[in-house]
Amino acid sequence: MMIDRRTTSMPRWLTALVGLALGSVACNGEGHIQVYAFAEHDAPLVGVEIMALPFDPDRMLDSLAQASAAVKPVFPELQAEMAAYVRPEEAVLRGIGAAWLDAMDEVKHLADSLNRVSPRSSGYAAAYDRLRMQYRQLAQRAVDRDREFREHMGDDRDLASRASAAADSLRRWENEAFAAFPELADSALARSGRPVHRDETDTAGKVRFTLSSGRWWLIVRWNDPDNPFTEHYWNVALRMSVLGPRKIQLYAENSTPRWRH
Repeated sequence: MMIDRRTTSMPRWLTALVGLALGSVACNGEGHIQVYAFAEHDAPLVGVEIMALPFDPDRMLDSLAQASAAVKPVFPELQAEMAAYVRPEEAVLRGIGAAWLDAMDEVKHLADSLNRVSPRSSGYAAAYDRLRMQYRQLAQRAVDRDREFREHMGDDRDLASRASAAADSLRRWENEAFAAFPELADSALARSGRPVHRDETDTAGKVRFTLSSGRWWLIVRWNDPDNPFTEHYWNVALRMSVLGPRKIQLYAENSTPRWRH
């Protein structure tokens, strides 16, 4: 099974990196590395961007956060709610509307049959009375359907609204605290003498890089398919040489689950 889970809502610091010049630089010694990304049950992640950076962006962001005069907003209770969120099962949601759909089919069938006969025909009046009764039942089933949907989805909408408001405040803080990140990242790239490498996983969940010798950090984000509030994040440090490493495997189990704000 292949899972296509392209990342969305790219953070400002990652957008800055993508915008940096990615020109090649002559380096002493290169090695080839294959990076594999998998979900549960060894299903390859398709179309997920993997970046290889010659510096640690998280360490840089942590330093900027510590130096910032602005106080970072925190939402421990909300984040616990989001982490524990369980998406309603699709079968349950389909079942909620099943009775209404059945009633709608009955009404349509009876209405079509009445349209094919004359109002003066025998039994038309009785059939028309049944049609009116079925319309009333259909209206009541629609009320019941909407109530059940609200019971199942009402908490979801409330959580989504609170999460959105919290994310807005966190992004405002990031815009201030991380304002210097693009310049610092550009300086780090210049000092390293190495470019950023980036590519998307193929149908086997694989990306192949040719990296110069030295330290690298692999950065990957994958949206959790079962929780719209969560993403899986990898920051994998490695030391590249002509001898290796040759292969890196990324699984949901060795990722860091975090709020996808």
